[in-house]
Amino acid sequence: MAKKILDALDNKIIRLLAEDGRMPVGEMASRLRVTAPTVRSRIKALEEAGKLKISGLIDPYQNQEVTTALIGLNIQSHGKLDQILEKLAHLDNVVWAAVVTGRYDVFLEVVVTGGTAELYRLTTDVIPKVGTVVRSETFVIMKSRRKWVPPPKGLAEV
Repeated sequence: MAKKILDALDNKIIRLLAEDGRMPVGEMASRLRVTAPTVRSRIKALEEAGKLKISGLIDPYQNQEVTTALIGLNIQSHGKLDQILEKLAHLDNVVWAAVVTGRYDVFLEVVVTGGTAELYRLTTDVIPKVGTVVRSETFVIMKSRRKWVPPPKGLAEV
């Protein structure tokens, strides 16, 4: 049975990877005073359990061809909010999706290339096909600090 709670070693490994995602396993093992096979097996188990994902991220503020935004949605869900959330989370350009409390049902963080034209297409054409959007509000992020996101599709073609 898979572990449900991260232990102290798991948390230390994750912190080291957050510090430097390319840190060699041997260096992590040395810093943590455990063996390299222990670190390797812990990383593999964390990845397989869906608790850790190692990926390349960009700073959107340093990539002017990228636009990031938060989108608040009120959705007519008919009791299927979890299914709608899952579909929204897997749309291209969606970094994360969450059911929230307050004025909106769902918040999305999106990253697009193509500026406001692509953001407009996403909010008026793509997202409404997932569920009945009753109301939405888009907040374009003008400037941020300590914000890293996966590169959006289309970035390589720019």
